[in-house]
Amino acid sequence: MAEAPQFRYPGSMRWIHWLSVVLVAIAYLTAESAETPGQGAGQWHVLAGLALLLLFVPRLLARLSAHRAPAPSSPMAAWSARLVHLALLLFLVVQPLLGVLMVWAEGEALPVPFTAWAIPPLVALDAAWAESLEDLHETVGNVFYGVIALHATAAMWHQFVRRDGVLRRMW
Repeated sequence: MAEAPQFRYPGSMRWIHWLSVVLVAIAYLTAESAETPGQGAGQWHVLAGLALLLLFVPRLLARLSAHRAPAPSSPMAAWSARLVHLALLLFLVVQPLLGVLMVWAEGEALPVPFTAWAIPPLVALDAAWAESLEDLHETVGNVFYGVIALHATAAMWHQFVRRDGVLRRMW
């Protein structure tokens, strides 16, 4: 297929996207050590989650103010792209919030990584919620990784099969 006219997302969107990729990778690689969030690699897990949560507003503003990308090739492609992007945006908010709520449900303050500070619980949750939130955080995380894999696979398909330049828009 011939390459479409080149469109690139604004620099702010590209930076936020690739920074998010790195943060999700850090969160994934340090997930097992998150049982001890105040020490070692657990701090990196918490840092990655909080940074993803903090990046959400700039990401949303950049996305809303960006010029629209060229339309996908079919209504089904447009629908699936919108669905996956919406899911990714929701995961970027829900997953870190579940982690924060899980720590607070355990009756602990959320440590601010690499500092002596901690954020005390802002909501009162029964300790019985802690295990449910932990299971939900893990399950949502696994579904999140699946959606990320779907997103990355679609980008590779566009790059190497369709050869339509979609991947370069975010590079």
